[in-house]
Amino acid sequence: MKKFLITCFYLALTLAVCAASFLLPSALNTYQDRQIFAKIEHTAMDPPELAYSTSLYDTLRLLCGPHYFVDYPSTGSKRTNEEIHTAAADLIEKLSEYNIVSADAKSHISNYTSSLQLAIESENRLSDDINIAGSAQSGGSAAETKAEAESGPASEESSDIATAVVWLCSVTFDSGYWISLRMDDKTGKAVSLSICTERIQMMASTGCEPELDAFASSVAAFLEDYFELPANAQKVNIVHPYLSLYDKSSSFEASYLIQLKEENGTVIQLPLHIYAESVTLGAYSSYRTPLS
Repeated sequence: MKKFLITCFYLALTLAVCAASFLLPSALNTYQDRQIFAKIEHTAMDPPELAYSTSLYDTLRLLCGPHYFVDYPSTGSKRTNEEIHTAAADLIEKLSEYNIVSADAKSHISNYTSSLQLAIESENRLSDDINIAGSAQSGGSAAETKAEAESGPASEESSDIATAVVWLCSVTFDSGYWISLRMDDKTGKAVSLSICTERIQMMASTGCEPELDAFASSVAAFLEDYFELPANAQKVNIVHPYLSLYDKSSSFEASYLIQLKEENGTVIQLPLHIYAESVTLGAYSSYRTPLS
């Protein structure tokens, strides 16, 4: 019996030594990792905060640069859907005064829908293509334009992400044509729009540059009155509709920049694109999932 107990003791001791030799390296590695991690300096990474737009012009600047949209709870709005509906109808009437839409468009609205969204500035805060296009029209180099943008107040380094609450409004007419608007929640003013009308399609089908230039000038005149800021239209590029008599599938696009100048001299550039089917003013960007 005594011999059996001694054998069991040595067997247990052997198993303990084997287990220790197996687990000890892992335990030592874990201990060393903790010691090394404790000696490393860790920089605090505070998440960027959302900075809401404080003025209509801030919202326009935000939408002129890279951004995206997410759904926003209706409880966060300052205006009601009825107020935005009235503002959209009044805007359509004003667009008709400048012959941008037909004169009877307001009285022929067949459907209206709206939803609240949050426009959020994306990581790239400088839209190089707009700056380069503006530089080409003003005679400056792309580098000079970029340097001016980076030295201006809008490019000051900040960890805050600019945002703006806007209404997405879709208006359909009896004719089947439509207007899509984004309205600033604070002021009830439109900050971007897309229009599909018969006149636009006819204008694009001819590709007549004097007519396109006149339309861009009408848009600039409307914006000057609407935002109460000096505005002018600069032609960027025109791609004619047909490559040949037999090719009627090629796309058409006329690009302009509508420049608005604030009292402090800051220029806001709104891109105007005339396509074969529609016209867009301001930037329309990506759409993401709703805020939780």
